[in-house]
Amino acid sequence: MSNIIAFVLCFLLLPLLLAGLLGLLLGWLFFRGKKQVGDLSVEGEGALRAEANSLRARVQELEGHVSTRDGEVSDLKSKLAAAAAGAGAAGLAATAASKSDDDDSYALEWRNRYLAARVKYLEGRLSDAPKAKKKPAAKKKAAPKKAAPKKKPAAKKKAPAKTRAKATPKPKVLYTDGPTDGKPDDLKLIKGIGPKFEKDLNGKGIYYFRQIANWKAADVKMVEGVIDSIPGRIKRDEWVRQAKGLAKSSAKPAAKKSASKASASKTRKKPGPKPGSKRGALTAAGKPRKKPGPKPGSTRGTAAKKSDAEKAMDKYYANVQKYDRSAKRGTVESIVKYCGVALRSRDSSLVACSDETEKKTVAKGFVTKKLGLNTGQEALVEDVCAQMKGERFKNRVTFYYLAAKKAGKLSMFGG
Repeated sequence: MSNIIAFVLCFLLLPLLLAGLLGLLLGWLFFRGKKQVGDLSVEGEGALRAEANSLRARVQELEGHVSTRDGEVSDLKSKLAAAAAGAGAAGLAATAASKSDDDDSYALEWRNRYLAARVKYLEGRLSDAPKAKKKPAAKKKAAPKKAAPKKKPAAKKKAPAKTRAKATPKPKVLYTDGPTDGKPDDLKLIKGIGPKFEKDLNGKGIYYFRQIANWKAADVKMVEGVIDSIPGRIKRDEWVRQAKGLAKSSAKPAAKKSASKASASKTRKKPGPKPGSKRGALTAAGKPRKKPGPKPGSTRGTAAKKSDAEKAMDKYYANVQKYDRSAKRGTVESIVKYCGVALRSRDSSLVACSDETEKKTVAKGFVTKKLGLNTGQEALVEDVCAQMKGERFKNRVTFYYLAAKKAGKLSMFGG
């Protein structure tokens, strides 16, 4: 047993001991003079530190570049914002300037037209004034030169003055600063012009029919821009054509009056009938003669008073019969009484199907409140507009009659 133990110790432990000594020797030879801290050697740690320092320096350099770039970008953004604000202010100023220029140009155009008309009017007045002064001057010259044979040139001077006076008509102006040519005309005689439009036209210097008669297309467009009117209404209602006819009719009585005054001044007045005669204005006692009136019990006076109302009723009834031959006159009279004051002016006596607010007013006022319909009011109004499409001016009485008939409510008016 001891031999076995000795054999193991000699041949197993001894090689292990020799291998360990050999490893120590080799380690001393390889790592001789080198210091090691942890897992790295001193030289490896130094290299890593140097590399880290260089990387830190590079990072700092890059951060500096980024900060400078950020500063430049912020400056550019501020400049762009300032430029955009300046451009917006310039745009607003330009738009405001353009609007003001448009308003100023429009006002100047209107003012220039007015001043041109005023200058023409004053030139006409001035052309008449010197001619009146020249006549007494010619008489003064002719008085001291009785014996002088120079009478023919004086007669020649007077002749052209008369011809000039006849040849220079009164200037036709479109706009004036007041009723400069006598009493202003009643512009409400033109269909389509009510008290409001007449007031607006007078405020813009338009007082006479002859001014409206001289309007051109540009004048109509300008007038529509300065008065509260629906575009195209002046042309549609034919104001210019009506004004021409009214201007001619008003000029004829004036000419007749002037002619009658001139003839009356030249001719002698005939003596009137003697007092007390049947044709005389005075009785035999010298009192004013009263004209005999209608006899008691006669209907001549009342018939004359009712004629206008009856004529208007005949027109309403005839217009309704265009669409319903079996219409009763009493039903039409009831609708006329319901309309009442609305039939006094031309604008309110008509229904404009082209105006949406007008159709809504009829639907809410007449169809809903009077006829009592709660549904389909606007559709009913559209049906009546389609039925009366052939008429340019739709009478309100006829419109209400057809609406009541379509709704089956004629019994409310006695039909």
